[in-house]
Amino acid sequence: MNLLVAEKIKKTFDEKLFLNIERLEIRKGQINGFLGRNGAGKSTTIKIIMGILPKDDGNLLFENQEILFDDQNFKLQVGYCPDYPAVFENLTMVEHFEFIAYLYKVRKDESFVEKIHTYIEEFELTPYKEMKLKQLSKGNRQKVAIISSVLHEPKLLIYDEPTLGLDPFALKQFKRFMQHYVKRGGTVFLSSHALDIITEVADNVTLIHEGNVIGQNIRIDDVIAKGTDLEAFMLESIKGVG
Repeated sequence: MNLLVAEKIKKTFDEKLFLNIERLEIRKGQINGFLGRNGAGKSTTIKIIMGILPKDDGNLLFENQEILFDDQNFKLQVGYCPDYPAVFENLTMVEHFEFIAYLYKVRKDESFVEKIHTYIEEFELTPYKEMKLKQLSKGNRQKVAIISSVLHEPKLLIYDEPTLGLDPFALKQFKRFMQHYVKRGGTVFLSSHALDIITEVADNVTLIHEGNVIGQNIRIDDVIAKGTDLEAFMLESIKGVG
C-alpha cells in the first residue's frame, strides 16, 4: 500500500526540463530508500513533495488525497530533515523542542516531556540540553533536527541526507531510531549516499537518474539475493540507461 504517490511530476530550470518523474511511490510502513548520483534530482524531488519548490506539472497524493500546500493538514502529518541542522540556534535544546511543539500544535503535557527526555537520552544529548544550540557541534545540532522531525508523531518522515555530520555512534542511534519509528506504524523516505545505511535499514529502494525514476520499490533482499551489493546494483542500473 502506498502512503504517498507522485505522478507525472515535471520541474524546469532555465527552460530546461530537469525533473520528469512518471511515477514515484512511497510504501506505507516501510523504510523507502531513494538513491541517485549528485544532481540526479533527489533533493529537488523532496523539496517538491514538501512544498518548498513548486512543481511545473503533475500530481502529489497523500493517502489517496491530493496534497494542497495551502492546507496545513499534510504538513502536520510529515516530518522533514534536510542535510544541515535546521534548528533555531539561539534557543536551548528544550526551548527548541517546545517551540517545535507549539508550531505543530502538540500538547506539552507529561507524555511530551517524557518523550523529549527519552529522545535526549537515546541520542546522548543530556549534557547539552541547557546549552544554546549554536554552542553545539554540527553533529549534535543535526541530532536535534532529527528529533524535531518526529515530535508531532507524523505518519511520514522525509530525510534528505540527514546523516551528514553524524559520527559512527550517532549513525547507529539514527538507524535504531528509524527502525523503532517504523515498528510503531510510521513510514520513512530516506535519501542518502550512505549505501551501507540504506542496505542495512531500508526495505526497498528507488533509483533516480537525470531526473527520471529508473527503478522503483526494489526490494533490498532481492538485490542481495542476486549475489551483488547495492553499490554495484545502482551503478549497473545507471549504466543500463546510458
